Amino acid sequence: MIHATEAKQLSRAASRLLFTHLDFATKPNGQYPSEDFQKVLARSSFDGEFVHTTAKELQLARNEDIDLQQRSPLAKSLLYHLRGLSPDAINAQFDGVRTATFAHARRQRAFTRRVDVALDIHEWLYYGSDDTPHVCAVNPDRGTNLAYAFVTLCIVDPAVRFTLASESVEANDSRTLRESIRRLIGTAREFVEINRVYCDRGFYRVPLVETFVELDLEFVVRAPQTVGVKRALDAHDTSSFVTDYEMVRKNPPTGRVPVTLVVVPHRTRDDDSFCLVTNCAVSKDAAEPLAEAYRRRWGIETSYRKIGEFLPRTSSPTFAVRLFEFLFAVAMYNLWILVCLFLAEQREFTDRPAVSTALFRLFVLSVPDG
Repeated sequence: MIHATEAKQLSRAASRLLFTHLDFATKPNGQYPSEDFQKVLARSSFDGEFVHTTAKELQLARNEDIDLQQRSPLAKSLLYHLRGLSPDAINAQFDGVRTATFAHARRQRAFTRRVDVALDIHEWLYYGSDDTPHVCAVNPDRGTNLAYAFVTLCIVDPAVRFTLASESVEANDSRTLRESIRRLIGTAREFVEINRVYCDRGFYRVPLVETFVELDLEFVVRAPQTVGVKRALDAHDTSSFVTDYEMVRKNPPTGRVPVTLVVVPHRTRDDDSFCLVTNCAVSKDAAEPLAEAYRRRWGIETSYRKIGEFLPRTSSPTFAVRLFEFLFAVAMYNLWILVCLFLAEQREFTDRPAVSTALFRLFVLSVPDG
């Protein structure tokens, strides 16, 4: 049985862990204290709302007389301070949050064994000019082909689904992603031993697979049905098979990397195949279990979707604002996972989180605003 009082206390403690590491570079005689900025960001994070809206909500709760048709002075002050922070300073602050979060997780014996992880690219869509610094070209989606892009590395064990590392990228080319992967894996290895890395089709590239090999990682990558993969499908008269395969890059810099191609029937589409490439030792009998492990570990809940539940809305083109708010969402997500970890042994239903994100929000925001 999980008692609401204990869950609330843990949630409030988690939020304090975050806020004690944040520095908005406010002055002692400033119009608004850091505590106001913290409340606005927390509200925006949980509600998926613009900071100008949540700032007005906070000011109205205090019975402040504000002009509803003008931008909130509290929000303007917050954004002014965020724009004044350097990316290095922002990253350093949230590195401290991550270290503190994982220190608490270790006390709960969260990382006593090797973990499976997933790499993902989070695209925060942008509707401004393509000349905006740090904006990345992406596939068209919801009326734009621009986004602030972040590569994330998340543990995929349902019990400890922390986001271990994240990094902004300004391009989606293989060279950029290759260097980012190296840094993310290096950061992750400071906290855990990695068993296997799972990736979607966006990572099906010779240079990226070569990087996994160089980093001595077991990998499983979803394979699109390229010309080579289709040729392998045509060469087999069974719907499920395992075969040696070679990924080839014909454009400079050219490259080849040997892998194992694993094919099983698609679960929802008749006459279609579900394809993976891996460097794991896989027998034909192990093909379906590997595919199911990929579906289960990748599909249940990726960091991409869950981080989005904690992401404030903004139209700001300033990279510092975007970076701060994205890392704030990652930190909030990890702290929710931490609270669930502390309460895990008290769960009656093991197929759901100990505390829902909605209740976590309620507990964190339950302190009076007056």
